[in-house]
Amino acid sequence: MRLWKGLTIGLVAAGLVGCSGGTASQPSVATPGPAAVTSTAPPVAPASPKMRAGARAAAAQFYSLYSASEFVAFWNLLSPATKRNVSRGVWVSVHDACSDASTGKSRIIKAVTVFGSAAIVTETIAGAASNLGTTEDVFNYANGHWSYSPGNLSIYHHGSVTADIAAAKAAGFCTDWKIF
Repeated sequence: MRLWKGLTIGLVAAGLVGCSGGTASQPSVATPGPAAVTSTAPPVAPASPKMRAGARAAAAQFYSLYSASEFVAFWNLLSPATKRNVSRGVWVSVHDACSDASTGKSRIIKAVTVFGSAAIVTETIAGAASNLGTTEDVFNYANGHWSYSPGNLSIYHHGSVTADIAAAKAAGFCTDWKIF
């Protein structure tokens, strides 16, 4: 819903810019309306049940390893881009020192939405009292398998593991239940 609202606001703003009057030295140029906008991108094919099941299985394995504090195996399920940006040693050290409140608790996958080579997995902590225990994580499909893609890697780039752990604690990741 937010996407459509934002898109509508953007199109209206673009239309208003096209409707603003020009000066005598700059003639007004009409901007095509929303009906005239065309996309050159091919339409995204609906996700196959196999792709959706694969994303769900990868997420289930990932959450299981995270809950069990198996951070070395957990690192193996990260996206290639994440592995290039965060070394295994840093990832494991930060997570070992900064286990969150959900470690040891099982996660329940509520929904898997696949579009192209990306999936949004909505999950919650078993026994969470409300939607406060719900989060969405991104998984990407590459090289024949699904992998986790954290949204923010800045926690891991403070120059030392000690500084990274301090940053994770300051950001609330060590007491929150969301994976970072």
